[in-house]
Amino acid sequence: MKNTLTSIFIVVLICFSLTSFSQATLKIGHIDLTKIMESLPARDTAAAILQRETKEAQSTYDEMTKVYNKLLDDYDKGKATFSEIIRKNKETELLDKEKRIQEFEQNVQTSLQKRNSELIQPILDKVLKAINKVAADNGFTYILDVSKGSVLYTSKDSQNINELVLTALKTM
Repeated sequence: MKNTLTSIFIVVLICFSLTSFSQATLKIGHIDLTKIMESLPARDTAAAILQRETKEAQSTYDEMTKVYNKLLDDYDKGKATFSEIIRKNKETELLDKEKRIQEFEQNVQTSLQKRNSELIQPILDKVLKAINKVAADNGFTYILDVSKGSVLYTSKDSQNINELVLTALKTM
């Protein structure tokens, strides 16, 4: 009985010691990825490129819509005087233009999303590399991103490492 109690006491003591030890080495930092990204000139350059490409696409879309509306107006004005063959031909032309506009709009949205990823991903990769470097150099166990709104509480023991990450980015 005495050996059993001693064994249980030793197991509990070891478990308590391991729990205390693991908690003592836990170091948490946090960043605001949105603020970090907003402070980078490369992100501004990427945003300017994307904005320019969006304006170009919008200009093309506006021109396509203008042509379509002109055809529609011409059709509406003359449909009473068109022969059956001309009317059907103009209706087919209108449907074709409308379909092309819709396809263009879908393709542009997909293309701009892909382009945004192409422009932002290298910047994000560099930021993540800097975060990993700061975490490793300073012994952080976890780095939380508070910009997503999923971190409900940040302890006073959690360190804001935005400036450390920005400094690391300057040296990369």
